[in-house]
Amino acid sequence: MQRAVSRPAKFRALIISSLIAVVVIFGIAFVSISRSTVAPFSGPAPIPGQSGRPVSNPAATGRATFQKVPNRVLFALDSAGQPDISEDLDNIKQGDAGDCYFLAALMTVAARSPETVLNMVHDNADGTYTISFHSKYDGAPNPVTVTVNGDLPYRHGKPFENGIEYIDGKNVSWAAIIEKGWAAANGNRYAGIDGTDLSNAEDHDVHNALYAITGMEGVDRNPGGPMTGVSFAQIEQDFTNGLITLGTSNDDGKLVSDHSYALLGVDSSNQTVVVGDPQGGQDRLTFETFQSTNINQYIAIPTYP
Repeated sequence: MQRAVSRPAKFRALIISSLIAVVVIFGIAFVSISRSTVAPFSGPAPIPGQSGRPVSNPAATGRATFQKVPNRVLFALDSAGQPDISEDLDNIKQGDAGDCYFLAALMTVAARSPETVLNMVHDNADGTYTISFHSKYDGAPNPVTVTVNGDLPYRHGKPFENGIEYIDGKNVSWAAIIEKGWAAANGNRYAGIDGTDLSNAEDHDVHNALYAITGMEGVDRNPGGPMTGVSFAQIEQDFTNGLITLGTSNDDGKLVSDHSYALLGVDSSNQTVVVGDPQGGQDRLTFETFQSTNINQYIAIPTYP
């Protein structure tokens, strides 16, 4: 037989039960609010010890997770101890993001005007980097500056979105850091930097990317291709004095379809050109092949810097 409870005991039990119920309800509400408002890799967030500087950590794709890169440096150093960009540009290697247009433009500028790249990213000496772009969309003035930390998306133990280059015992990461900044500037997610076509209102193509990096408007020498309208003399002039980035159509050809390339070399002795692939590697084309392949965008900045 259950023991009877006195009136005061019943009253105290009722109060305690009510308090417990209130605590539980507030706890559930707090968890629900937290889950709905806090997402992985959300930003910006303040840097510890740095007041007022927000840090963006763009959401990665493909179940990648951000990890610290061992022995990471922003740039390699030359013999005088000054920041340097290696000539082979092996750390530009496209990962999961569809941003070949941006990496091809970055490769173009790094090969022809490395000082532009050296100046567009600033090491804050606290594990973070500030990157400046002249625009996000449409090749029109719309400057944006973002700050990111040095952690990079990894999957299966390797960088997932862009490569890093091993030089003198260091992992050189400037291309991956700049790409991370580009993702931070475009919706704070790597999915936000996928390429689009020229018909879209917010274009992400080589024309836009060259402007974002250099602040200068490019010229399309032969809109839509084929490249039969571009002479070798024109290519040689544009390359000698400025920058050239290429885009391909969806047609089969010598180059990968729906892709972008950097023009890295022009040899007048045998009329060949060298194109750099942001997915890795280079290819030498005869001028005849260049004209007949599936290139349909030739975006030049005739004079740079």
